[in-house]
Amino acid sequence: MDYKHLIVTVLFATALFSCAKRDPFEKELGLQSRLVELSAENGITPVIVFSNTAWKAKFVTPVDWASLDRLSGTGSSEVRFAYADNYGRARKVAIAFETAGAKDTLVLVQASGVSSPFISLNPSALSVGADVSSCKVILSTNIQENMAEVVASVSYPEGDAAWITNVSFTETSLELSMSPNTGAAARKATVTLSHSDARNDKITAQLFITQNPA
Repeated sequence: MDYKHLIVTVLFATALFSCAKRDPFEKELGLQSRLVELSAENGITPVIVFSNTAWKAKFVTPVDWASLDRLSGTGSSEVRFAYADNYGRARKVAIAFETAGAKDTLVLVQASGVSSPFISLNPSALSVGADVSSCKVILSTNIQENMAEVVASVSYPEGDAAWITNVSFTETSLELSMSPNTGAAARKATVTLSHSDARNDKITAQLFITQNPA
């Protein structure tokens, strides 16, 4: 970034905040912004609060990668928001501000620390025998930091009964448990692993599995 531009920006923000300190805010609560974009690298950013009364702040949903230096104040002031490096996909947290008679929320989105995120399964198609009760395939991914947020789902052709009884996965494998096929026809299922980041950008991996008849 151009340092002269940065200095001008900081001076402008400081002047704006100084004016807010000199001239009492006419409303109970106001925020300089309701959305802030952050880099993937760690840092600290000030959150400007405008108010003419006492206010409180808290995370809407607590996270382990960010913190606030204060949870309350009076009048126009700031809260310092500190955040850690992001080694996973884009993530976000919301800060709720509240006075006796007003509420407002700020959302902070931290950029992804992963380029070209992916999940893949190998093989992506599998055929098993009627009496096979479990199987495992290789899982590859570069979103290890987000594996706890990955969602597994199973779908079947219309009218077919569910026959996969359990789905589990780690950073390196996907494992399925299934009931025996006692019917006269092969049955099919699609297992999908998916992850959506803070910007609702979704990535998926699918396993198409066929269980043959006895």
